[in-house]
Amino acid sequence: MPTLSECKEYYTGLNQACGKIIEISFSSPSAHQYSKSHNFCSDLEKWISLQNDRPEMELTKAALKEYQFSLLAVAQGQYRQAYMALRLSFELALASIQFSANELNLRQWMQGGRDINWQSIISSDDGVFSINFVRAFNPSLAEDSRQYRTIAEKVYRECSEYVHGNALTHKHLSDKIEFVEDVFLDWNTKAESMKLCIVFAFSARYLSFYPKETRKQFEPIIVDILGHLDAIRALFTE
Repeated sequence: MPTLSECKEYYTGLNQACGKIIEISFSSPSAHQYSKSHNFCSDLEKWISLQNDRPEMELTKAALKEYQFSLLAVAQGQYRQAYMALRLSFELALASIQFSANELNLRQWMQGGRDINWQSIISSDDGVFSINFVRAFNPSLAEDSRQYRTIAEKVYRECSEYVHGNALTHKHLSDKIEFVEDVFLDWNTKAESMKLCIVFAFSARYLSFYPKETRKQFEPIIVDILGHLDAIRALFTE
């Protein structure tokens, strides 16, 4: 049995290896993509600060924590853990929007009496990207919702392959802790897709209820991502 000192030496070595991978990650050709992914933290923080009086923000805060952990894991070369945390962050962020429309379900979740259910979140009948859900809060975005549901389903399924340890993921990931450019870029691509879906769901659920002054605070974030949608541009030109 290894001694406490030997255990410390082993994990100190792993920590040093992760530190070297961070240096490589930030000097890679894909580092600018990582910077964009990191900037989404400040977007979520603004969302939380402006809605901190709403109970569903507890899920959004949890989503932010998991997203930050995912960012750290991918920078360190711990790629499977990065995908796992990214998927959980996505679930929490969308569950926050889903539960905002049903406070009973939210309170039950906060008390440990209800689980987050992905199939419910993504339901074509009443999930956060369903026409029924979006129409109830922002009718002008209802017809655009299908494409974001498709994106959300795809990226969630792809991250789930790493969560469940599917065979192909073992081929993509190294047995050692080391930088893998293709995986690093793939994680950032998935993070970008999730950001697109989260911002759409957030805009559909809340944006039309904000006064003009509050909407302006979100304009740089939302127009940069969803400015191609007529309904989004209209909300910022009223």
